[in-house]
Amino acid sequence: MDYGGISVSSNIIMTATTEEEPDAAQPYFDFDVPRNLTVTVGQTGFLHCRVERLGDQDVAWIRQRDLHILTMGASTYTSDQRFQLIRPEGSVNWTLQIKYPQTRDSGVYECQINTEPKMSLSYVLNVIELRARILGPSDLFIKSGSEITIVCVIQQGPHELGTVFWYKGNTLVEPATQENDIHSGDRGRITIETDWTDALTSRLKIKRAVQGDTGNYTCVPTMARSASVYAHVISGEHPAAMQHNAVPATNTTNPSLRHSMCILLLLHLAALLHLLSWDHIGPGRIGGQRNILRRPVHSGARLHRPSPVPPCGAPDFHAHLPS
Repeated sequence: MDYGGISVSSNIIMTATTEEEPDAAQPYFDFDVPRNLTVTVGQTGFLHCRVERLGDQDVAWIRQRDLHILTMGASTYTSDQRFQLIRPEGSVNWTLQIKYPQTRDSGVYECQINTEPKMSLSYVLNVIELRARILGPSDLFIKSGSEITIVCVIQQGPHELGTVFWYKGNTLVEPATQENDIHSGDRGRITIETDWTDALTSRLKIKRAVQGDTGNYTCVPTMARSASVYAHVISGEHPAAMQHNAVPATNTTNPSLRHSMCILLLLHLAALLHLLSWDHIGPGRIGGQRNILRRPVHSGARLHRPSPVPPCGAPDFHAHLPS
């Protein structure tokens, strides 16, 4: 059944509090109305209560979670102007309208007749929040001259989801009036395709991308939260070199490993220095053999000294090498 453009379930949530069949003098509820309503955030909801043979009685709408009387008869008893009673003159329909509903408005609402004992019928309102989702990564890298394609999806809600608008930064993307199209005479370079199947899908396509197309693109549905993606149009062959909000490159070498390597190198140099010093001041023979470090250097040969110490705070041992 459709009320005010909103399709809802017809499940019965509660029956009237009176169990006896209504007699000719008593008002009664028409049960052939939907009592389980689901809307999206911001979409106006309507709870329809139909009362027959009301006579001189009044109908009230009550929010069950805090027992707040929202309306009584034609009067409204809440400062929240989003709640309003709709009842044409002489009609049996007492409709509670909820404008711009939020998730906090979800819950049970009662339509009550002020008879003795009171009669009431309960309704359930479900307010859900839909979110748009852009397929793929949050950063796109497109080579200049290629086509940009951004796909935005909103899962089908309880009702029609309206349409989708695209923004580049704070500027609405309008395919027929793009600046690039006007200057180049190439209309149709930017297109938007929207279709409704199991989900609402919108595709933004930009042909022959140029540097000016770089920017933040946002999919803004009328009945769901928006989603964004950043598109980089580059001319080089290495898109990874261009990162949005990239962190400057740093040395990723493990500090403890580097420290250990420095210590090992220093120990090696210290041992070599010890041998050279012993050769310079010690006996010519060690263990009955001539020290090989005392052998004369052939003409033209050069003594290879240790490589410079890496910059890790080590002292310079070169000044202590024997001449």
